[in-house]
Amino acid sequence: MKNKEKNNKLLKEKNFFDGIKFWHKQISELGDLKSQLKRHKAESEKFPQKLQNQVEIRTVAERMIIKQLHQEIEQRKKTERLAQDARNYAENIIDTVREPLIVLDEKLMVISANRSFYQVFKVKPEDTEKKYIYDLGNRQWDIPKLRELLEKILPKVTNFDNFEVEHNFLDIGKRIMLLNARKIYRETNHTHSILLAIEDITERKEIETGLEKTRKELEIIKKSADDVSEFAESVINTVRESLISLDKDLRVVTVSRSFYELFKVKPEETVGQLIYDLGNKQWNIPKLRELLETILPQKATFDNYEVEHDFSTIGRRVMLLNARQIERGAGKERIILLAIEDITERRGVEKGLEKAHGELQELATELKRATRAKSEFLANMSHELRTPLNSINGFSEILYDETFGSLNEKQKKYVEYVLTSGKHLLLLINQILDMSKVEAGKMKLTLSSLPIKSLLNDISLLVADMVSKKKLQMLLEIAEDLPNIEGDELKIKEILYNLISNAVKFTLEGGKIGMRAKNLGSEIEIVVWDTGVGIASENMGKIFEGFFRVDTPYSRVTEGTGLGLPLSKKLVELHGGKLSVESEGLNKGMQVRFTLPIIHREAV
Repeated sequence: MKNKEKNNKLLKEKNFFDGIKFWHKQISELGDLKSQLKRHKAESEKFPQKLQNQVEIRTVAERMIIKQLHQEIEQRKKTERLAQDARNYAENIIDTVREPLIVLDEKLMVISANRSFYQVFKVKPEDTEKKYIYDLGNRQWDIPKLRELLEKILPKVTNFDNFEVEHNFLDIGKRIMLLNARKIYRETNHTHSILLAIEDITERKEIETGLEKTRKELEIIKKSADDVSEFAESVINTVRESLISLDKDLRVVTVSRSFYELFKVKPEETVGQLIYDLGNKQWNIPKLRELLETILPQKATFDNYEVEHDFSTIGRRVMLLNARQIERGAGKERIILLAIEDITERRGVEKGLEKAHGELQELATELKRATRAKSEFLANMSHELRTPLNSINGFSEILYDETFGSLNEKQKKYVEYVLTSGKHLLLLINQILDMSKVEAGKMKLTLSSLPIKSLLNDISLLVADMVSKKKLQMLLEIAEDLPNIEGDELKIKEILYNLISNAVKFTLEGGKIGMRAKNLGSEIEIVVWDTGVGIASENMGKIFEGFFRVDTPYSRVTEGTGLGLPLSKKLVELHGGKLSVESEGLNKGMQVRFTLPIIHREAV
């Protein structure tokens, strides 16, 4: 049938050009006749009546020829207008669908792409059209699976559906796409073009992973294909969204295959029917009436119009509608094209996420309340304990110093135990109190200008006795250009003492510890390092938790509260700096790096 139509078309074109040649020859002969009339003017005077009759005959013939030419030209213009109308109709369909569409020539150069393609893949027409498809986006589209479809599969078949491609794009990240492809023959220039419809199924894949039922459905979809000849029909049946076109009276003109599948209806129940009457008046939806009767008469296009409705056959559906009023040709009625996207599952997931987010917020609020209550309790408890403990420690020191009389060796040893335990307990209480104040936002800094270089040297002398007892080597690399900084002297000394004493505590005899400090411009950086027991990778996320201590045979014989490192981090952040810990693993040492601003800034 197609060959017969093609032969008829070629025959018409041949007759048209043969007619033009014939009339052109007649006009040439009329020119020759006029020349003969001029040369034989004398003779014409002898035969005036005969010559006049002959000229009149020729003039009538000439007018007939010109009239016929005008008719042929008008017919050609009408044919060209029809062709242009058809192209405009197809382009309107392409720009209405929500899926990205791209058209390639036989050499895989981009002929055109629809609006959705540019929006989804964040590209511009000037970077896309007339470009080799694999070169798009700085060669981001040079995808092996895409090459397989275009270079191996399509040369053997005219269409291919549900071809899955997964790729990481620099601009929009990882995407999983379903490609529907069609080879379309264009009779005007006797060439083939390739139409690609691209559906982004990344979110759906994440939701449906592991569900056997969905995998089976995808396998069924991958095996389905339609062989469509007309370009406009190819677009409609290639896209996965439901498409429906209506006339000016809102009666159904055409419907896509996916519409029938989604809404469980048949062509004989749909085409020619008023849209509100479809499915036994299931489509008589107030929101749909508002779009078709109120919005579209005032606006030729409208996108992302949400409609929610309960269908008796398929249940509740949430749909996004894109609508276009399309001019099919001069003097012809306009039609309305509706693209319908079913977002029911997506809305369900979004509502579930919103509910979960609300529950998480409630939980976070409750946790904050509990944390405040804990901090207040610890602060109150620590304050109440610290007063009597100071008395115990004071009297223990008096006894140990034998202020009121001498002690025998056993008594002095027991008093030393009491004093040592009391000091350790006081340190624990002070750290708990400081942590509680920081967490409750009640820790206040007493700021002053500090000579940080002198302060670092003072701290190194303070721990010198501990370093000497364990026979450690201490290395200092303190830059000469360290400026004064604005900070709380007691708090910064506490940070440095906590970090250096930890380095001493967790480094075996004969090891090394050190401290580096340098000026970074607006802040100084200090690094405390050691060659000690280090931290296993699985414990790196726990070291800033209160009371956590690394579980090693060596750590069991060392004293410590587990609060020194998290408290130091909070005090650094209170000054507007940052603290981090680095370790390559157990027995490979550790370094603590922190910064302090030269001019104090509030913690973020």
